[in-house]
Amino acid sequence: MGCGDQCYSFPVIALADCNNFYVSCERVFRPALRNRPVIVLSNNDGCAVARSNEAKSLGIPMGAPYHQIKKLCEWNGVTVFSSNYELYGDMSRRVTSVLARFAPELEIYSIDESFLNLSGVESPLLLSQRIRKTVGRWTGIPISIGLGNTKTLAKLANRLAKKKKTGCFEVSAGQEDVLGAIPIEDIWGVGRRLSIRLQRVGLTNALSFARAPSSIIRSIGGVTLERTQRELSGIPCLEMEQVPQPRKNTCSSRSFGRPVESLAELEEAVANYAVKATRKIRSEGSLASALQVFIKTNRFREDQEQYANARTLAFDEPTDDLIRVVKNAKSLLRSIYRKGYAYKKAGVLLIDLIPKGAQQGLLFEEHGNPRRKEFVDAVEEVASQYGQSCAFLGAQGVKQKWSMRREMRTPRYTTSWDEIPVLKG
Repeated sequence: MGCGDQCYSFPVIALADCNNFYVSCERVFRPALRNRPVIVLSNNDGCAVARSNEAKSLGIPMGAPYHQIKKLCEWNGVTVFSSNYELYGDMSRRVTSVLARFAPELEIYSIDESFLNLSGVESPLLLSQRIRKTVGRWTGIPISIGLGNTKTLAKLANRLAKKKKTGCFEVSAGQEDVLGAIPIEDIWGVGRRLSIRLQRVGLTNALSFARAPSSIIRSIGGVTLERTQRELSGIPCLEMEQVPQPRKNTCSSRSFGRPVESLAELEEAVANYAVKATRKIRSEGSLASALQVFIKTNRFREDQEQYANARTLAFDEPTDDLIRVVKNAKSLLRSIYRKGYAYKKAGVLLIDLIPKGAQQGLLFEEHGNPRRKEFVDAVEEVASQYGQSCAFLGAQGVKQKWSMRREMRTPRYTTSWDEIPVLKG
């Protein structure tokens, strides 16, 4: 477990991080893949975005284009999957629901990471080990947990828990031997560019960084980097955020599975992105003040004519109306579409989001049709309960030949009735 059981000063922050999350999700439903090399690819089966430890040991780098490592994968029996975002999102929610049972404060940091406030717990390391076992038993997802008095120390401890394969590890500000062995670029929030500048002034590890004069740190990375230094010294500067801060904008965009030239197919794609973005803000209780649509060709195809454009429309009244957003998105698309180009990507951006109920209504509400609101709400309810394929707008199309290529996607085991695993006797 690392560092043994001991009395802990307050506060105690734990970072629970799922190990090789996308790969682990695939292994839950295919246990025969355990201890075998597995990778998961990005959109359109482009690059390796998740690797099992066995795949890492083969020398497959993160972000490697699949066409460059395809032979390596075939020679070494690497199992390759397309990204199954529906499965990963649902498994993430399941892991989070288990973690929430063990701490009064939980902050979801990303799809595979969560901070827990374990202040006041008698034995955080023992509790962390219990959390690990419970998450593994209830969801099948292995996790590592790092403990520290600050978020930065917890993040560092989590890295060591994975590196040392202890499962759980705790780091305190006074552990000179531990901090001295951490390269400067491995500190959360430092990154490659800042690490180069810090190394130029002789700061090569976490210990030297924590002990450096704050004036030097501030001159290199401003107050943000100074906060990181204070966190390494055990002084909390990053608060727990139980409620995510409301976003200002939201974007829905994907690269196409193949080049798209026709306006009709682009309209289908843009309609789908508009629906997805609008559903996202509806789930957060927000309204969009403006809408932007953009399209672009493949800039890597130097043999083809290049074109990119975008156009923005401000709504006269903030909205979350699916029909209104889709209608205006298609209108914007038509204004920037140019025939004769092979388009690679399109997207919809909803801008200047405000909380629902905070908007100021118009004197004459042109878009306040109660019957359409009831219709949209009914469509959303059906889609929520029975799946998006059961209720959608005609503008979204049916076949969607332009959709993202995922030729090696596994079934959506937990979110699609048609793809639920069946046990055959």
